[in-house]
Amino acid sequence: MVDLFTEYLKDTDPDILIALFAIIIIICCAVFKNRSTIQEFWNNLYNMRKNKEDLLKTIHDNQAQIKELMENRIHDRQQSFVIQKDLTDAQKELASSIAAISKKLDNIQRSTEEKFLESEQKNNKRIRAELKDKISQSYRYYHSLGKINDMELDALEDLIEEYESAAGENSFVHSVVQKEMYTWEKADRI
Repeated sequence: MVDLFTEYLKDTDPDILIALFAIIIIICCAVFKNRSTIQEFWNNLYNMRKNKEDLLKTIHDNQAQIKELMENRIHDRQQSFVIQKDLTDAQKELASSIAAISKKLDNIQRSTEEKFLESEQKNNKRIRAELKDKISQSYRYYHSLGKINDMELDALEDLIEEYESAAGENSFVHSVVQKEMYTWEKADRI
């Protein structure tokens, strides 16, 4: 065998052997470079074969069960009554379970809505307090100066409008600050 191979190599052109060796190296590099793709391909083939075997086993098991059911047709009527009773009982249990779950979901939703409203109220209260504080600080500052420029007046009006939309108009801001801020002297710069 070795002699035959040696004899073949003597008769073969060296350029062909070099080209063949280069092709083998390129193929090996390509295989090495794409080894994950190749491994994934073989894994997919293996999984497809395994899934096919599982499917065939499932079909075989189902056919065996069908055959067994066909052999037991003698007792179909009695089994039918038992199955109907089991089905009715299962439907009743399912209906009661659904009702219980629905009630729990309603309770959870109600609780969530209450917590959300409570959180929203706390957040609104905090925002109102912050707005009132900003308004009070601006009021004290401009009250001490006795004058205000147009830009600051607009900013103060916006704060008051936002505060009153959350707190209502019967507040200190409405009754004192808003009335007095229009009596301050208009200034170009402060």
